[in-house]
Amino acid sequence: MCGVAGILRWGDSASRRGEIERMTAAVAHRGPDGEGTFVRDGLALGHRRLSIIDLETGQQPMANEDGTVWVTYNGEIYNYRELTAELRALGHVFRTRSDTEVIVHAYEQWGADCVKRFRGMFAFGLADLRGRRLLLARDHLGIKPLYYRTGEGYLAFASELGALRQVDDRPPEGSLVAVELFLRYQYLPAPHTIYRDVVKQPPASYVVVGFDGRLEGPTRYWDLRFDPDPAPSDAEWLERFESALESSVRAHTVSDVPFGVLLSGGVDSTLVAVRLSRILGSRLKGFCIDFPEAALSEARHAAQVALKCGFELHTETVRDELRDLLPALVSHYGEPFGDTSAVPTWHVARLARSHVPMVLSGDGGDEGFGGYDTYLRWMRPSVRGSLRTFLRRPSADGARSVAWATARRLLGARWSVLREWQRRIEYVAEGERRALWRPEFGGLPGAPCLSFAEADAAAPRTDALAYAQYLDIRTYLPCDILTKVDVAAMYHGLEVRTPFADVNVMELAARLPLRLRYRRGQDGSPVPKHLPKTALLKDFPGDFVHRPKQGFAPPRAGWFLPGRSGRAMLEDVMNGAGSPLNDWFRVGEIRGMIETHGPEKDRSNALWLLLVLGLWLQQNREIRFR
Repeated sequence: MCGVAGILRWGDSASRRGEIERMTAAVAHRGPDGEGTFVRDGLALGHRRLSIIDLETGQQPMANEDGTVWVTYNGEIYNYRELTAELRALGHVFRTRSDTEVIVHAYEQWGADCVKRFRGMFAFGLADLRGRRLLLARDHLGIKPLYYRTGEGYLAFASELGALRQVDDRPPEGSLVAVELFLRYQYLPAPHTIYRDVVKQPPASYVVVGFDGRLEGPTRYWDLRFDPDPAPSDAEWLERFESALESSVRAHTVSDVPFGVLLSGGVDSTLVAVRLSRILGSRLKGFCIDFPEAALSEARHAAQVALKCGFELHTETVRDELRDLLPALVSHYGEPFGDTSAVPTWHVARLARSHVPMVLSGDGGDEGFGGYDTYLRWMRPSVRGSLRTFLRRPSADGARSVAWATARRLLGARWSVLREWQRRIEYVAEGERRALWRPEFGGLPGAPCLSFAEADAAAPRTDALAYAQYLDIRTYLPCDILTKVDVAAMYHGLEVRTPFADVNVMELAARLPLRLRYRRGQDGSPVPKHLPKTALLKDFPGDFVHRPKQGFAPPRAGWFLPGRSGRAMLEDVMNGAGSPLNDWFRVGEIRGMIETHGPEKDRSNALWLLLVLGLWLQQNREIRFR
């Protein structure tokens, strides 16, 4: 796991070593084990390394034999050994045992399409000096981040936004549309960032930039196709699932350093832990976060898993430390990021890094196999009419494409599947957002979101649950869940691997019939994520497997009660001289939210986002928005 940076200048061929050194230093926390730069004419590449594979000879930037192809790369290619053997058979000569060198030779052999051959998590910039072009690529599911900034005569890229602030240019301009999207989703979906001239490269895409400045892309090289196959029996599907997950966990254990596992006690991390124990025995360490509030604690379940697997469990309790932690956390994400579970994720990453440089997690299982409570509400029959009820009811594998098309035609333009889905996932409801924005910004709450529109256009209409899963895999998984984990973990120089967020596992999940993702139990209650739970029942009792989903959220609502840290911090942000919040939002509306927040009316969704936004704006006062 590493930090990458680079810049291509076509209007100025002078070498600017100081510029790339500043950019690389800005991601130093991502790679404490080494650094390197490559500078030639108007091209500069930088790298910070966290050594996981080939500790001795994997230094970057790395070149091919004649120095015509250079790469700076962040991630792990899990099938690099198989690709190495294939490329050697084709005549390529390898000097190292690293997965980095596979990228160089794979590009020489297959060009930009090499990304289709990789199984893993990756983000890289590759300079082809002979072809005079720069290739920027990101992995299939968006596990590893990549941003790029365009300006007069240059394109710069990096693992984190902070590195792009080190470019020799004026500060980037802020986007009010991005502020609205942040309030809507609690994160910024790709390609949006908080800056108008900085792009969050979408997952499963590559960009080609000519040395003359011509930019092509992003080109999407892979998509998850939901095509349920009802033919295999439940037993056959269970066998396929267990085989795919074990294969993925085994692939994700390729490492030259010791590692552990993040344990929440939930279905997905437990399945990963069980398979790890079977593959490697009981020599591992598990890491868990606890909360003082009993209703939020899953530590006892994590302890049950650790006991079953023979792991050494390390637990840390998260308390109200917002004043000490939140400003640094807000700064480190580089743009407003509002998922409160970033707080316990930061703590568990710090805890794990004090013992090992790498861990496995269960992230991706809910999106792939239909585990979120949001999906239960989405599938629940509605009073909006029999046709809409049919769209959500999982009868005969759900609503077929004809039914979806009929619904759109009969219900008219005022109702769409996308609009209904967004209404259910909005973090701050549209009515609240309209009440917050001052009148001159009243058009923002209705602004469309490009990434959601594109995902809707490509989404499956095989069943309603598949539609929701696909949209989450295109938006929420890469831009919230995986971003949260990557930034919090790399803050501490920890690599997190995700066996569920794996191409092979996800492609299997997309073939599952609805009955294995969602069904009714014997008591009539819905059972989400049926197939993984069936697998887990082989090792754990039903009360462990079928307990209600808790999530990984701290007691945020309590933080905004009178006398608590969140409330005091928000008051400070609002009352600060020239607070940007007062420039855009109705002060009275914010005060009303603060004063009415309590056990009877939880306003902490909006209050948390306003606090995060306000802190970020205080830290970045030089940014001008429009």
